[in-house]
Amino acid sequence: MLDASMKNLALKLLLDLLQAYSPTYEEERAIKVLEEYSAKLGFESITVDSAGNLIAGAGSGDKTIALIGHVDTVTGHIPVTFNGDIVTGRGAVDAKGPLAAMFIASAKAASVLGGDSVRVKAVAAVGEEGPSHGAWALVNGGFKADYIIVGEPTNVSNVAIGCRGSCRLIVECKSPGGHTANPELYESACVKLLEAWDLVSSRVNPQYTATISRMACGEAVSNVVPRSGSMTILIRIPIDSSVLELRRILEGSPPINGCSWRLEGCIEPYKTSPSNPVARSLVRAIVTSGLKPRITVKMGTSDMNILSRITGSIAENGPGKPELSHTDYEFINVDDYFKGIEVYTRSIVELSRKNM
Repeated sequence: MLDASMKNLALKLLLDLLQAYSPTYEEERAIKVLEEYSAKLGFESITVDSAGNLIAGAGSGDKTIALIGHVDTVTGHIPVTFNGDIVTGRGAVDAKGPLAAMFIASAKAASVLGGDSVRVKAVAAVGEEGPSHGAWALVNGGFKADYIIVGEPTNVSNVAIGCRGSCRLIVECKSPGGHTANPELYESACVKLLEAWDLVSSRVNPQYTATISRMACGEAVSNVVPRSGSMTILIRIPIDSSVLELRRILEGSPPINGCSWRLEGCIEPYKTSPSNPVARSLVRAIVTSGLKPRITVKMGTSDMNILSRITGSIAENGPGKPELSHTDYEFINVDDYFKGIEVYTRSIVELSRKNM
């Protein structure tokens, strides 16, 4: 489906995008790269909103198809390399690979469909690895779309129709302190944190996952029993549960003397129907691209949980192995990247034929 010229452009976009290191809140360089390529790709409108999201549009008409991926990454540099088959770099999988594929596919599909049949938008959202402030800005800013494809790595052939929810549990513990020569006489804030972790991990059932993402305790002077400490536990909420149910579970736990907790940054789990138009169009696009589709529900949380407020015709798909996300060996196979462009393009064309 892609000729040699378009493949070269697609590969150069991916490499340039990976070279623009863009952890959450530092996405400006990567957004600038996408602005320049959006102009080369022939998008008719290219804007950056107040949150920093880049929105490139082409075509007109009453129907809008949006492809939305995130441009930010977790921290940690990975050298950008290309050996002819494999591209490495921070974000190659999560999620600059899918995002670059979306911009190429959107431009290609818009040129095939013609200017007045449908409106196609490619969106690079900021902040997905943080508080998802880019996605929230789209929702609260009145962004409109009839159909949304969310760009995340799903091995190309998988279509995700749901994501678990999440909350950050902040635990803070205090104690009077004391001399380390007689630790049995005093309570340690560090030990209290460990007790809190044991309590939380024993209370949530196996459908939840709880991970300590940060822990800090102790004194600058090493011979003092720690007086204070804090811990962040990231909890994933299963599809059939809710933030309210998680809060009920935690509130049913016996308190630990000197410790307090609070939930922050909570996002409800989300699941849509496998028969919604976007999911069906992706399945058909995968089949016609010579692959075997599979409907899945993700173990993680993504901007789909938030963007579903815009439309229920939504699903997640993209090139890249999801198990490589956030690791120090992120890479994407170039053939999978090109296949992802093909799937996105076919899906847009399929959606353009549907009646709303």
